[in-house]
Amino acid sequence: MILSPLLTAPPFEWAGEISAALSAVLWGSSGVVIALIRPPLSAAAINLGKNFAATLCFVAMLWTLSGSPVPQGLDGQAIVVFCASGFLGLAVCDTFLMRSLLDIGPQRMTLVFLLVPVLTSIAAMLPPFSEMPPPVAWLGIVVCLFGITMAVLRHADKAVDPPRFRRGVRNALIAAVFQAAAILLARYGLNVDDAPILDSAVVRMTAGTVGLALIGLCIGRLGLWTGELKRKKAALMLFAASFFGTFLGILTNQFGVAWAKHTGVASTLNSLMPIYLMPLSMLFLEEKYGKREVLATIIAVAGVALMMWGS
Repeated sequence: MILSPLLTAPPFEWAGEISAALSAVLWGSSGVVIALIRPPLSAAAINLGKNFAATLCFVAMLWTLSGSPVPQGLDGQAIVVFCASGFLGLAVCDTFLMRSLLDIGPQRMTLVFLLVPVLTSIAAMLPPFSEMPPPVAWLGIVVCLFGITMAVLRHADKAVDPPRFRRGVRNALIAAVFQAAAILLARYGLNVDDAPILDSAVVRMTAGTVGLALIGLCIGRLGLWTGELKRKKAALMLFAASFFGTFLGILTNQFGVAWAKHTGVASTLNSLMPIYLMPLSMLFLEEKYGKREVLATIIAVAGVALMMWGS
């Protein structure tokens, strides 16, 4: 494994827990930066630019560490699986996710997206994983669903533009389904011949970028997307969000899982993103949250924590 020295030896105590929390902050902050781009880019343009920038970063890192920009540690089956995972997760899922972000903001989008571990746990009951969640995890699933439902219903009552709010929630739900599928595929691929993590990340990012570009080419919108990305200020903001959110966010998340004393702790810290996003959204996006919204978010995150600790 290319990153095995780092993945097995934390540089200091609590490095894993700090990395897991930092990854959530990075991902959340990048969503705020994207929401601040004015005039806003289309969801597909955002996703294409984000994926392209992050792919360059991962390829540069792979080249620096291994001496080759091309992944060397994957067999044919693993490459196919990771390509499918990258297309579903980074081309399809993230496009719907960016649409949701533009409609309902990063905090609400991320809250609905907490359905991903719920859907992943339920889908993992099927072959080839055949994993049955323990009772505590089932309790976490129920609590998480209750919190998300409570928040969505409350926001729906207060939405200034109900059709836009419903569209944003719908797109976040669709994104969660595709992300759950992408996670299961990536997990399966990582189990094939102990696939190197960095190699798999490069393949997934490349597949997501190329896949979205091909979609744009087929529907005749690739030129429009790339044209949007030629706006200098927007491109710089998007690159910053991609570097800190997608690239560093993925790395710190992986280090958090590898270094943390308990995987459940790392996963729980990473799932706190909706809570981190509340003050950020209030400060930079001027969004307002009542006591019920805060309580619902805490309940949903607590449900995810129960799932992680019970697994």
